[in-house]
Amino acid sequence: MQRAFLLSACVLTAAGFLPLAARSDGAPSPSGTPPPQIYHVVTTAMCARLHEKVRPAVAMILQNDQQIAKSPPLFKMYMRGTLTSSQTNDSNGRVIPSNNDSIYNSTPETSMALQRMSYLVLPIARNLISAQTLLDDAKLIEPTGNPADDATLAQIKNQLLETIAFQSASLDIINGFVQTQQMGEIQHAGQEYIDANNQTEERTKPIQSTPNPWQDPNTPGITQNPFVFDVTSVPGLAVGYNPLTNVVNGLGWLQGETQTRENTAGSTLSAALAQCGK
Repeated sequence: MQRAFLLSACVLTAAGFLPLAARSDGAPSPSGTPPPQIYHVVTTAMCARLHEKVRPAVAMILQNDQQIAKSPPLFKMYMRGTLTSSQTNDSNGRVIPSNNDSIYNSTPETSMALQRMSYLVLPIARNLISAQTLLDDAKLIEPTGNPADDATLAQIKNQLLETIAFQSASLDIINGFVQTQQMGEIQHAGQEYIDANNQTEERTKPIQSTPNPWQDPNTPGITQNPFVFDVTSVPGLAVGYNPLTNVVNGLGWLQGETQTRENTAGSTLSAALAQCGK
């Protein structure tokens, strides 16, 4: 019974789509709402590549700006911890803050700041690798058939790679400081650590002569950025002696230079996107 009802409903529905001449009841066609029109979206090769490659890379670069901006307050927190590590009291019991500007004093505050700095390293590094991988894709700058579009894509790629280079330099400062301080804490935590490092370990397994691809420094995951920036050329930094205030000032200088390059790349990208419509 149910099957017969469904079959008759299908027949009646199909009859509604027949031309007027083919319908047995002779009823006029209903004047309902016309069916929606189908619009065809036409895009260019440049616009497609901006959407697929450039926009995700820009999103990760901007996300890195937010992560890097968290580091200066942490450096200041670390500095505050070093200045309170060797406080003394006068004859009246009042606290006399130390004038020591050393970056090697360890306190709970410095340990907390250092730990929070370490949480910034991996997200920044992942974004830099992913963004550069997108920009290094050969498909991004393949000929589009329009020389002007080809030049625009190449310009955007170079400007964003230069931005990534300055963000990488900021990461080098943050990660370098974290690694140096953590190693210093291990080395000075106690004599037992030094003795443990000096002991000869018994090797039960032969050392592998060739590391796997993830360990081999000769097989990097991404190509060398042509705009790599030498951290030692940051104004205020001195090799071998880096007071913490100079490290913070150098990081601020890098943030300003990064912003300048982002503004330049943003202008070029906005002009290109204006040709792509919504």
